[in-house]
Amino acid sequence: MIGIVILNYRNWQDTLRCIQSIADNPPQEKYQIILVDNASPNAPEFDLRDIIEKYDIVYIQNEKNKGYNAGNNVGIARALELGCDAILISNNDVCFSEDCIQKLWEYAKTHPNVGIVGPKILDKNGRIQKSNLCRRTGMKEKYLVRTRLNAIFRKEHATYFGLDRDYNTTFEVYAVLGCCFLMTRECAQAVTPLDEHPFLYEEELILGIQMEQAGYRTVYHPDAVIEHLHGASTKHVKAFAFAHNVKSEIYYCREYLKASDAAIYPLYWYRVCLYLIRCLKYRDFRKNWKWFREMTREELEDA
Repeated sequence: MIGIVILNYRNWQDTLRCIQSIADNPPQEKYQIILVDNASPNAPEFDLRDIIEKYDIVYIQNEKNKGYNAGNNVGIARALELGCDAILISNNDVCFSEDCIQKLWEYAKTHPNVGIVGPKILDKNGRIQKSNLCRRTGMKEKYLVRTRLNAIFRKEHATYFGLDRDYNTTFEVYAVLGCCFLMTRECAQAVTPLDEHPFLYEEELILGIQMEQAGYRTVYHPDAVIEHLHGASTKHVKAFAFAHNVKSEIYYCREYLKASDAAIYPLYWYRVCLYLIRCLKYRDFRKNWKWFREMTREELEDA
């Protein structure tokens, strides 16, 4: 059985659309949808009980939103309890194409060393999102690829995201985009629960390192296709998302890269400058400046 974990926050209509796409394009294998609501402040615009009954959904209501990984951990744990052979992690703003889930599972079960398989991801205009991480993210990549220096180090940027690869062919990657991927039961038992310290962002980078340490491979498999609306759950909180991105980055560099203060602080102040630039344009950033400064400094001191 395949456990399909969908994490919802605020955007109930996206969640319903995602569930309907699964029902319209179900895998041949038996499957169980596990819907986890991460303490949404708003009620759905539809009768949730009817949807749960119609699609035979296991529904879990979290009392508190502890972040992306924490929410998914609840669903993963339930899938393992149910004895699922594979667990599909999906954002709620994803729609599945015909046989997508089945193709991910068939590839995983016929390749024993593969622990995670990710699909081809299309945006709403049908363009491929080339966002796989094709190598480990060290401090070098943090500076040369994940800052504006990527305009100078274009080859590094292209190699890192596999922009020079054929995204219509299957290839091994360091990590796939976290919006949708299938994980085998054995792999889930080895690398979960996911690290809950990051509230948002850096999840793929951390999971890539955990997969490497556990001895599992991660593969991009474009025969399976999804559509990703992208970022709907955080579009209302731009400063909030930016701040947590910086906070998670500090944690990742400290905890997983064992980076020194001398390596981290220039990157941190670069992010602070980006935040201040956004303050000139967006009221949301100006309003949250004090909170951003206190939260990120606290992470630096804790680290």
